[in-house]
Amino acid sequence: MGTKKIIFAVVMSIAVLVSEVFAEASTGRELIPDDYVFAGVDGKLVQSGPDKWLFEIDTGTSEGGVEVKAGQSLELLGSATLEKLTADAKERTDAMYRLWGKVTKFEGKNYLFAVYFVGLRKVDRPATPQTAGDETKQSVNAPNDVLKIPDEIVSLLQTSEVLPSQEAPAEMQLKQDTIFANRAGFVVEKNGRYVFEPDGLGRGIERFSLELLPCQKLDDALAQQRGEPNPVRFSVAGILTRYKEKQYMLLQKLTRMYSYGNFGR
Repeated sequence: MGTKKIIFAVVMSIAVLVSEVFAEASTGRELIPDDYVFAGVDGKLVQSGPDKWLFEIDTGTSEGGVEVKAGQSLELLGSATLEKLTADAKERTDAMYRLWGKVTKFEGKNYLFAVYFVGLRKVDRPATPQTAGDETKQSVNAPNDVLKIPDEIVSLLQTSEVLPSQEAPAEMQLKQDTIFANRAGFVVEKNGRYVFEPDGLGRGIERFSLELLPCQKLDDALAQQRGEPNPVRFSVAGILTRYKEKQYMLLQKLTRMYSYGNFGR
């Protein structure tokens, strides 16, 4: 019986992997790895549906062997930062942002969990030709420069500036994300969404649930659960965030717990 369970779990894991590879092939591009970090990428907020927001990248980047092309869009996950972004977008048209966040991967699709941003605005700066004979001012990208700044970066520096923090409207001052660490519980499906239900381990703790944001750790949890006839208990840690008065969790750590017969399922 134990051998059959192992074989079934292996088969299901292979099936999940094949489905992810097929999904990547169907999009015509490789998925960005889970936990890839954007450390200040410029782009704009685009609404693609009711309460569905995309971040469209303005300038491509290639770091750590990962290439992200200009014009690529990632769906933003619900978070306190997204709530701030949407509030700011209502105040300004054609808003641009510099965003910090983590990329996640779930069921063959990438998402973006934003953690911080600053607003950008376009500015018109007339060209100021260098005065003849002025040797104290060296132009950018002079022929003898050892390091050459890419033209697209020079253009960005000349047409964007960071908005002062005091310009943020009062309604954007929301609570920050917090850490949810080392809690035992179960990953279950409710009404088409996946939630984490903490387990009191017989201590009579009040039951509650946290909706889980799509990520690789959630994919891993579901893969392990598919190979078992009974609910699988996990020890988890994650980022707790709030979006529109509802709490969510982005899993950061997931470890399967074994009872060894010491407590019930």
